[in-house]
Amino acid sequence: MAEAPITIEDRIKQARENIQKCFMAFHNLLKDKVLDKNKTEAQKNTEKKIVDDLHKAGVALDGLNVGEGILSLAIIGIREHLKTRDRINELEYELYKTKRDLPELVKKVLEKDVKK
Repeated sequence: MAEAPITIEDRIKQARENIQKCFMAFHNLLKDKVLDKNKTEAQKNTEKKIVDDLHKAGVALDGLNVGEGILSLAIIGIREHLKTRDRINELEYELYKTKRDLPELVKKVLEKDVKK
């Protein structure tokens, strides 16, 4: 029995699944907390491959359903940017509290040392 031909809907579905898979790899990449200066060449190559794969998945989806691939990539970028902004805001607030509270903590430590 011959295999059924792949319909355009099937190809679009496969392309959507591929872009979703590539997005998950990209999203996990953004969770990495290794400083750039501490990354190995292999880690840098992996990052480049993940970004390239995401780009190719977007182009492939765009080729099947014009506009969907580029729109998907744009939405991914916006969502990840917002998550990054939120994380930066959290870190800035923690830094603010640390700077605010540090002089008082230093003062208390110095007072304890003087009493000893």
